[in-house]
Amino acid sequence: MSLQIFIAAMIAACGIGAFAGAAVVWDRRRIWRLNPGATAGWVFGLLLLGGGLLVGSCLGLVRL
Repeated sequence: MSLQIFIAAMIAACGIGAFAGAAVVWDRRRIWRLNPGATAGWVFGLLLLGGGLLVGSCLGLVRL
């Protein structure tokens, strides 16, 4: 049981890291010379990944 909680916490941490990655892409879009479509793609993809990881880990904990 405690191992499952640990795994869920690590998955949630990866989700939070994906949100942080989206913030970095948004902040650095001019330095990296990303066009608006590429910026939107990266940010949306990272937010979707982060949301999926967080929701999945929360649903895994609820199941416990």
